[in-house]
Amino acid sequence: MWGIVAAVAVMVGIPAGLTVHGALCRPRPADAIVILGAKTRGTEPGAALKARLDAGLHLYRLGYAPRIIASGGQRRPGAPSEADVMAAYLVKRGVSPGVVILEDASSDTVENLLFSSRLMKVRGWRRAVVVTSAYHLPRALWLARLAGLDATGYAPPTAHFFRTWAYALREIPAFWRSYRKWRWLQGPG
Repeated sequence: MWGIVAAVAVMVGIPAGLTVHGALCRPRPADAIVILGAKTRGTEPGAALKARLDAGLHLYRLGYAPRIIASGGQRRPGAPSEADVMAAYLVKRGVSPGVVILEDASSDTVENLLFSSRLMKVRGWRRAVVVTSAYHLPRALWLARLAGLDATGYAPPTAHFFRTWAYALREIPAFWRSYRKWRWLQGPG
């Protein structure tokens, strides 16, 4: 009986907590806005990516940062990278191409933040606003801080509670996988 109660508490409580935590994050002015990639449909962003792009564009227009890093690699050979799709979307909405920096080598969240932090550090930038979905933001901010960034976050609002809950549930093992990959990328020592 108590095992069932505990399982339900974990299955509901942790995803809800991650999502609420992410939704409550507030950005600070930064050197760059880092928008994390998500599913694309050919040369167009999927719904989650469009929401992230619109949120990042909103922050850019409010003056939170003078630059945007579009972070996301190529999902299929021959297809444009997520970063390419993101840059095209932003430029179509009036962002100067010189403002958008492409990070198009990453294949997951760990690499998004590691490679974006490298792009920032070579330019002397440390402060970032990470833009992603609310359920994803706690892990993304944790990884940004591991990468040495002074990071705050921002998530677009969502009306899809059950879809969000399912994605948030995936974040539980994703924290562990991210930690293991981060350690592996850092090498021995």
